[in-house]
Amino acid sequence: MRKAMIAALAAFAGMSTTAYSADLDRGGSLKDAPAAYDAPVFAWTGLYIGGSVGFGAGDTSGTPKFDHGGKAFDDLITSLFSTDYDVDGAIYGAHVGYNIQRDSNWVYGVELGLNGTDIDGSQPILAGILQSERELDWYATAVGRLGYASGRTLFYGFGGVAWGKVETTISLLGHEILNGDETHVGWTAGVGIEHAFTDRFSARIEYSHVDLGEEDHALAQGLSSEVDLDFDAIKIGASYKLFDGYHSLEASK
Repeated sequence: MRKAMIAALAAFAGMSTTAYSADLDRGGSLKDAPAAYDAPVFAWTGLYIGGSVGFGAGDTSGTPKFDHGGKAFDDLITSLFSTDYDVDGAIYGAHVGYNIQRDSNWVYGVELGLNGTDIDGSQPILAGILQSERELDWYATAVGRLGYASGRTLFYGFGGVAWGKVETTISLLGHEILNGDETHVGWTAGVGIEHAFTDRFSARIEYSHVDLGEEDHALAQGLSSEVDLDFDAIKIGASYKLFDGYHSLEASK
């Protein structure tokens, strides 16, 4: 039996060698063999949603405008009631975006964000008889993103439009007497680092500057204040990709 098995194995080896030699005689070679399969690797391509929390700190100023007096009176009102003070507070929000990564380490994307805030500040006027308070109720952003991926870590920058609701309140001895608000439109820009812990879940930390520009807040008939507000924000967040995006290992080289 053992001699028969050895003879069979020798015959099979002989047939294989003959077939291989015949293939070479027909012009075949090892390089004609099918290429090894390139397993897919992680890519940032995809639609994602997420949330973030953080803290913002900045500055706001207001210049009053009074329509019923002459220039001298207007200048007096401006000198007495102009404000310039710090604001700060918590930020909490949500975002949705889309990334594209094709054949390289560069990642392109767009993102929309909506944030509620506790950012506010105040300043006494006329030796504390009056108090000016300003707060940012919410702000939204629409930005383009450009990043460089090192495996599952993405270094990115962004910039675009920002808008938000800013409210001004004037109080007399603790009682509100004047109030006005306006939706401001400005810009934002920043940088961040994001890491994908799984194919769908990632976390980020980012810095941004938000400048909401100047708008007139109507406080009463004939009385308004030209208000501006800008701040810097540090936020941490997480995102969930709604579908996976892959590219081949060969394409990523």
